Amino acid sequence: MTDYVAIVRGVLPNGRGWSTSRHITSNQSESALLTTWQNAWTSAWNLATTGLATVYTSGTTITEFEVGTLNGSMRKTSKSVAAVSLAGSNATTAGAQGTSIVVDWQSAGTLRNQRGRQKLPAPATDQAADGKLNGTPATNVKVAMDSVATAVRADGSTYFVFPRYATENGVPAFTKTILIGNALVRNELGSENKRERKVTKTYT
Repeated sequence: MTDYVAIVRGVLPNGRGWSTSRHITSNQSESALLTTWQNAWTSAWNLATTGLATVYTSGTTITEFEVGTLNGSMRKTSKSVAAVSLAGSNATTAGAQGTSIVVDWQSAGTLRNQRGRQKLPAPATDQAADGKLNGTPATNVKVAMDSVATAVRADGSTYFVFPRYATENGVPAFTKTILIGNALVRNELGSENKRERKVTKTYT
């Protein structure tokens, strides 16, 4: 089994970039896992009336998929990249770009470092109200993210997480914990403070 990082990159309506990723252990080659990852996300994005595209306006796009091979210190030693052009299909206006849809993944463990989290772009304005995802888009995001996980796991590949440093609970650095089960989509929108800190400030 080889450890990989699988990444999705795109552009927000305001022109800034966004990305989300998962670490994956797999018997697939780097290029084969890239194909699996790309096909899974493309399918989840384009699902008829329930795909991820329905949650986003045309200004929110996916532009690239990447799978990188990791060494024992979880550093990339090589990567394979596919350029794509996938756009949202929602006809309303874009939501606040400083927010995000939060997706959690659980494991059999209970420690903080034994669960995974992904952040997706802010949804279109008709998909949320009062800082919360509406019921239908929340379900659509869950189904889409579960479909990606199912496609990745189909050949025995697994999502995993790890701490980069030894934890206070005595877990050594780079200890892998396998993520199991389905996606948990948080009803409340999350903040994107990390992304916003990278934005060059302008003044009048």
